[in-house]
Amino acid sequence: MVRKSIVMEEDLWENLKIFTEIHKDSISSVIRNAVKGYLEEKTKDDLAYKMRTLTPFVDDEEQKELEEVLKNLTSEHFETGEIIKL
Repeated sequence: MVRKSIVMEEDLWENLKIFTEIHKDSISSVIRNAVKGYLEEKTKDDLAYKMRTLTPFVDDEEQKELEEVLKNLTSEHFETGEIIKL
């Protein structure tokens, strides 16, 4: 886990403290769960977000290699093989 400072309105913080006291939960846990839910909702159809979070980082040299391979693809590369009926 990482430790970061956050800023929020004082009344929101007070409400959060009351909520966590009643529900016997930590403020950090409530914030983590809220962020997880927010990201799930806001990014479910976000291809750019999914690409950045689900694919590994590549350096500049590897990126150039990938772009070169993709640039040289033709329609033949996407053709399917023979269809066999069972």
